[in-house]
Amino acid sequence: MAAARCSVEFLSEFSDCQSVRFIQHDTNLFLTSGHRDVLIFSVQDRKVKTVIQFDDSVTCLDLTSSDDKHRLYALCKNGGLYCTPLPQQLSSSSVNKSPEPMLHVVSNDSLVLKNAGLQAFTIVKKILVTLSLDESVWSFNLYEEPGSKPFCKLAHFQISTVMTCCLSVTDNEKSVSSPPVLTCIYPEGSTSVKTHQSDLHHHLEPHLFRLLFGVDAALVSSPVILCGLPDGRICCFPLLVPTLIGPRGEQRSPIRVLQSLEQPIVFIGTCISGEHGPQSLIAVGQRGKLLMVRSKPRSSEGKETDYSFNEHSVRGPVLCACADDKRLYYSSLNDLHALQLTTSSSSEATGTEFQLQALISNSLGVCRVIALAGPYTNPTGSVQLLALSSSGRLMRVNLPQGSEKGILSRLSSSLAGQRVKDLLASIGNVWERAESLKQKLQEKNESLKQLNQVVNICSLLLDSNGNEKQSNMDTKPPISFLGAARWSSLLQKTSLTLTCVLKNSSDCTLEHGWTLCIQVHPLYQHPNTESSSSSYSFPLRKLDSGQKLDVTIPLESNGGLFLPVKVCCSLSFSLSALFGPDASSPGVYQLLKEMGSISAPLSTLTVDWLDVLRLEGSFSHNNISCNTISDGIQAFLRSRGVFTKHSDKTSKSGPVAVVVRVSIELLKSKLHLSATSSLEASMSVLNWLVSPETIGSVKSPVVNAYSPDGCSVKIMAKEVTLGDFYSEGPLEALEICVESTSMAAVCGLHHAILRRLRDLLRDSSAQCGHTKKLKAQSLCEAVRHVESLYKDLQDAQNQTALGGEMKTNQRSDILFHIFLQLRANPLVIL
Repeated sequence: MAAARCSVEFLSEFSDCQSVRFIQHDTNLFLTSGHRDVLIFSVQDRKVKTVIQFDDSVTCLDLTSSDDKHRLYALCKNGGLYCTPLPQQLSSSSVNKSPEPMLHVVSNDSLVLKNAGLQAFTIVKKILVTLSLDESVWSFNLYEEPGSKPFCKLAHFQISTVMTCCLSVTDNEKSVSSPPVLTCIYPEGSTSVKTHQSDLHHHLEPHLFRLLFGVDAALVSSPVILCGLPDGRICCFPLLVPTLIGPRGEQRSPIRVLQSLEQPIVFIGTCISGEHGPQSLIAVGQRGKLLMVRSKPRSSEGKETDYSFNEHSVRGPVLCACADDKRLYYSSLNDLHALQLTTSSSSEATGTEFQLQALISNSLGVCRVIALAGPYTNPTGSVQLLALSSSGRLMRVNLPQGSEKGILSRLSSSLAGQRVKDLLASIGNVWERAESLKQKLQEKNESLKQLNQVVNICSLLLDSNGNEKQSNMDTKPPISFLGAARWSSLLQKTSLTLTCVLKNSSDCTLEHGWTLCIQVHPLYQHPNTESSSSSYSFPLRKLDSGQKLDVTIPLESNGGLFLPVKVCCSLSFSLSALFGPDASSPGVYQLLKEMGSISAPLSTLTVDWLDVLRLEGSFSHNNISCNTISDGIQAFLRSRGVFTKHSDKTSKSGPVAVVVRVSIELLKSKLHLSATSSLEASMSVLNWLVSPETIGSVKSPVVNAYSPDGCSVKIMAKEVTLGDFYSEGPLEALEICVESTSMAAVCGLHHAILRRLRDLLRDSSAQCGHTKKLKAQSLCEAVRHVESLYKDLQDAQNQTALGGEMKTNQRSDILFHIFLQLRANPLVIL
């Protein structure tokens, strides 16, 4: 047997088409794609011979012929119905050999009807049937088609519209227009499959025609107009039967509703040819509902035959359809199908009931077809379809001559085996594609899951930082960062490091892609000096809930230690970690890599001289003394990040001391001290300053330690009574004294103590005692003392500005004297 596969020929290509109407006459195809132009395409020559141009977009076409004259009717979007004769070169035997098509512009004289609500029309036996929508009424108008205008109106019928809001409409169906379908059914004729001819009306065998449309229509052989409305109803009325008169003399409408598919109608026709003609009336809905109306066979008891309505379903949405005597051809969005519609007896022995076989649909392998013409039988016996795709390709689909058993039954065993192999190979390809899509979907799901967790972690960090001032001291953040300065010794070299602990107390997991970022930079940096800031990054592999990470970083940089330093910690996430470099979306990975990362702050720490003190006994003493006043001033400037070129020295040397006085009442209120004696209060304050993490480590009111530069440092605390301070009585104050031979250590420790007291005063959770009146004499003495020191500083500056000579050591002595005077008699912190 010959192969049963269809072949496709590409005849021509037009522009993209969305709403197409075309009809075929002989070898010419009349086509419009919703524009002003109607193209007359020669299938034989495979080119456009003539272009007929109308005033507006054409929505419907029809042909009529009389006395060897052909006229084209066209309905435009503006509601105008035009009638124009065909160009003579189409009706004559001459062939247009010009490469360019001829243009024929339709004048306004060709307008025969004008109705803004006109939706569809057809011409049957010189009678023009129009369908229009006026508000909520469908109107059928019948006109006699004379040789010239105007048309004579013969009849007028109406049917009300119905509400279709209950019908669900998909997005694909919204994009497809649903105009009414007008079809004419004749009571006699040959099969539905035709050769190239102009008569495209359908026929129905007389017996079923009489059962469906009545005896009157059958006796006068009246054609019947069938109309498929967008609401799904199928209406019919005979064309040549006289109008019936009701009992009150009113004109009765001949319109009758056969059935409702509850979805827009796409096609109405006939099929399944028998001895006397097509034996079935079929209708196809846009969503795939198929209606078949057939006559039942005569029963054994001799009862009169009747007809039955059978509904089936095909794969929708159905864009277009056509039928021959055995099959229904319809197009969905993805394929063109051939549905076998032949009948057979279910019980040949008894001959009781005549049933329809199971519907078998075969794929023809042509997709995106939006319009069909035919089918036609060529001289070789194969069936041909003319199809137009949504991309504008006009195709001729050739099918082998079918049998009663359908297309698949014509396959030989070898071809059937090859078909099975092809199907298995297709299944394998689909499986591979499904696995690839499944892998991509899993990757995207994992990326979205990870991104969701990243957003949750950032939200936790931002919420905890925003509520840091308002939160309770006992409330721990979900992700915390702590740091402490530690001295370590390696190969007889002592270095200062910062031990950091990142603890995850949240329910989230810090996975791959997260990085712990630590930045260390001095609080005071001279603009002319190089930056001594340092940055450290620690990528995280996986930090589960309840786990912690310990890291250690050096505090000394560029060969020196510049205190105090500020330590800023943050967590950053690299967006490129959402997709790995080997992922199936390299473009997304490159985009995320270029976008960088997101960062959320954790906390900020300050490491000062009090944090890096080495208590006596913990390390071997390597005394590096600063004996000269010039060295002390240079050390003080270095502690502030200022470097000088002068290195003049004087012979003066000795320890330097600074004093800070704080009200005992303030300390007890802020630090919640329970000590009763002055000794216990002094040790508690020193323990708070020197070792707040280890409570009770200070056992004496004097702390001996070593500064980072190796010089000895002494910090003392004692309670003093200031009798001339308050007018109501003496003031109990705690005097904190820092003494060392290192000027840098004294300045650094003094600054660290003042910073802690400033932070203590910022805490508003504790309330201080009542305010007392200060003695005016005490305030006056403090002001006079400050004015005296300011006058000494001004004298030194004026002498230098006026050109006076002042040695470097003399200037240093004056500045150093002013510094000691300011620190030796400080004001009391209340």
